[in-house]
Amino acid sequence: MRIKCKTNFYPEKRNNKEGKLITDNVPIFLNFSYSGKRMVYYTGYRIDLDKWDPDKQEVKRGNFNKDGISATVINNHFDELKTTVTTIYTEQKAIKKTPTTLYIKEELKVRMGEERKSSSFFDRFSSFIEIEGQANTWTAGTYTKFWTNYNHLQDFETKKHFSIDFDNIDEAFFNKYVKYQREDLNHRNSTIAKNLKIFKWFMNWATRKGYNKNLAYRDYNPDLKGISGNKKIIVLNWEEMMHLYNLKLKKNYLLQVRDVFCFLCFTGLRYSDAYNLKRSNIKDDHIEITTIKTDDALVIQLNQFSRAILEKYAAILFEDDKCLPVISNQKFNVYLKELGQEAEFNQPETTVYYKGAERKEDTFPKWKYLSTHVGRKSFVSNSLYLNIPAEVIMQWTGHKDHKMMEKYLRINEKHKQREMDKFNNVNREINKEVNEE
Repeated sequence: MRIKCKTNFYPEKRNNKEGKLITDNVPIFLNFSYSGKRMVYYTGYRIDLDKWDPDKQEVKRGNFNKDGISATVINNHFDELKTTVTTIYTEQKAIKKTPTTLYIKEELKVRMGEERKSSSFFDRFSSFIEIEGQANTWTAGTYTKFWTNYNHLQDFETKKHFSIDFDNIDEAFFNKYVKYQREDLNHRNSTIAKNLKIFKWFMNWATRKGYNKNLAYRDYNPDLKGISGNKKIIVLNWEEMMHLYNLKLKKNYLLQVRDVFCFLCFTGLRYSDAYNLKRSNIKDDHIEITTIKTDDALVIQLNQFSRAILEKYAAILFEDDKCLPVISNQKFNVYLKELGQEAEFNQPETTVYYKGAERKEDTFPKWKYLSTHVGRKSFVSNSLYLNIPAEVIMQWTGHKDHKMMEKYLRINEKHKQREMDKFNNVNREINKEVNEE
């Protein structure tokens, strides 16, 4: 029986509050990949980055960590972890089972002799991620986001010498955790707010399950500046979209990125849905698709632009019968910025954010802000500019909140100018009526 799994070790990469990579005493994690799943496990050791061999994935020989533990001891522990986690997975596959990441993690703790309590805070958090992830069919990116929060909490507990338990989650805990995120992780207020939302999601789950009786977390609502939801949204207006759509390009990879991005701009699809779009999703005059992120069944009518892009690639065979040459999200975003430079989207755009009470600004040329999601945002903004009713747009995009449409109306300057021009035209209309009389 062929067992398909992969084990690797890596140091955590995180910046300090000055934006520089932390290189001293960083935690080392085990990453175990199998059957499309990924389990991340803290090895229990830290090391300075200059003592780490990224090719061999071990501590360089002859070195010691801050606790005086030798490379030999640490590397032997890594070997034992690798052997143990592979054995756990192999045993389950031998009885024709694919274990959950939670099972592997908990079994690894037991076999490595780690002290744990079955009802501990972190055990419950692990269960929460597994259960909610399966129930809501989370994507790999969503799992990563929640496990990142899990790892941050463990790091917070270690660094701040604060033992997290359901009974001591109160205002003092939250204040320390927010300060840790701001000062140690260099997080913006918007990121801190998202992490607190995830934490409260977990606490609500634990309360419903009967694991938690302490309800103090419900009253914690910090005054974090800059999280009102009125942040600037970067979009391409109609003229910019047409310029990009008709742009002559010499590099084939940029041409394909342009076509896929414009397809997002003309359909409102997310990148994940364009990536998975198959020829079977294309009907005579529309797209029928169930979205990856929200599981919404959508029908999106084709227009002359989206249809032309599909027809351009109709005779080309792609893997899994896909419609378009969609590359990985990471590469796509890198090439998209290069494409923005080719299109000369150089006008400066300023975004505002807060770290604590400090207001900060970033000003960059527009091309630097381009990402896959700008396509979907541009579709909504330009649809509103074309006076398409919000109710129709929401049926195409799957949005369920009218407040989202209001956000796009605020940023569509041409739409606002057209409305303001009504003041300029009012006397003309009155004089016309007088002359007709």
